[in-house]
Amino acid sequence: MNSDSMNSDPSQNPSMVTVENLQNHLPVEADRVEALVRFVLKGEGEAGEISICFVDDDRITELHGEFLNDPTPTDVITFPLGDDDSRTLEGEIVVSSEAAIRQAGEHQSTPLQELHLYVIHGVLHLAGYDDLSEAEAEEMSRIQEGYLSSWIALNGPFTD
Repeated sequence: MNSDSMNSDPSQNPSMVTVENLQNHLPVEADRVEALVRFVLKGEGEAGEISICFVDDDRITELHGEFLNDPTPTDVITFPLGDDDSRTLEGEIVVSSEAAIRQAGEHQSTPLQELHLYVIHGVLHLAGYDDLSEAEAEEMSRIQEGYLSSWIALNGPFTD
């Protein structure tokens, strides 16, 4: 092992982010999504190889049923792929655009802002956050809202 592979500083191990858009309900700017993922990773002191896939309700319902035994639509599913010993995060995040459209009104948000909040949520899951208990869910919500607010302050709002 060389000394470079021993370095745990994320700035020395740049992240690789790929974006795939398999839906047509909301516009997706791949460059902006990639930058948002890197922004959250940097804030968490992490690096990683992360794939984001935007889908419709039909596809996320299939995945939800197949992998989580719940054949209902959901907003985001995170699939960690790395091992616990890895110094970088590895995973896939699947996001439903139709869920973002549905839930935006409930959260006093826009569909695109909601969509990007799901991306942040998925990255936080890969970084080790859980939302299984009420306390964990509240902490995760506070952190993801903080990232979203900071992102918007730096880069401007999401316009639908």
